[in-house]
Amino acid sequence: MKSNKLNLPEESFRLQIKDLAEDVRIKFARKGLSDIFDVLSEAAFIIRKPLDTDELSGFSTYFEGQFIVYLNSNFTLGHERYTGAHELYHLIYNADILKKEKILLDDERYNVEDMKADVFASEFLMPEDYVKEVFYRIVDVDKNNILPRHIIRMHNFFKVSYKAMLKRLIQLDLCSSDKYEELLDICSLENTEQLQALTKREGYSIDLITPSRETFVPKEYIEFVKTNYEKGDISYKNMKHSLEFIGLAPEQFGYEYPQKEDY
Repeated sequence: MKSNKLNLPEESFRLQIKDLAEDVRIKFARKGLSDIFDVLSEAAFIIRKPLDTDELSGFSTYFEGQFIVYLNSNFTLGHERYTGAHELYHLIYNADILKKEKILLDDERYNVEDMKADVFASEFLMPEDYVKEVFYRIVDVDKNNILPRHIIRMHNFFKVSYKAMLKRLIQLDLCSSDKYEELLDICSLENTEQLQALTKREGYSIDLITPSRETFVPKEYIEFVKTNYEKGDISYKNMKHSLEFIGLAPEQFGYEYPQKEDY
């Protein structure tokens, strides 16, 4: 299903997932939702916080009848938004698996679903027809003459990472694949300052190319955890872990460790 050094999907596979992404986009647009964080908040509890690892962008889980998405805000905001769209695929098309397994992490059984989720993220955040329309409006140069500043304009418009936008332009034949390594170089860790300077020179903020390190927890999540404990649906230990993950403790809400509890 992957066919080249850029790890792009085969066209037939991409077009199959493109249809799914369009269906989901239309579904949420009818509710007035388009931003990926707003869409995720409609589909699940979304928690954004910096995690102590750079090996995990995010994950989805199913807990006591509720889907929950965790996003690692130690990654750049553009990367985080892409991860959110990836997880949206799992929420919608792998709901039964999540309900059964609770979480999908590094499991070979779900490699194909993970590939689908990656393609979905690209198709959802960067719709083919709209990318082409915007490209010819704000860039409009030959695919062999694309420069980093052109990628910057595009990725800021679609609120994705520089690298994701570059790969999408190559995929849609708006940028030559021969320029991939050259154009990719500026978004390497070694060239962070150069990319930030060029972004500012183009008139954009650097928000998308820096980690937000934001901690966002919906109040509904906290109430959800407390209510499930009070109803006896989860143990004190489970409540404690669920709150500690977001930097809170049961004692803050007046809960004391029970003298006796069945786990």
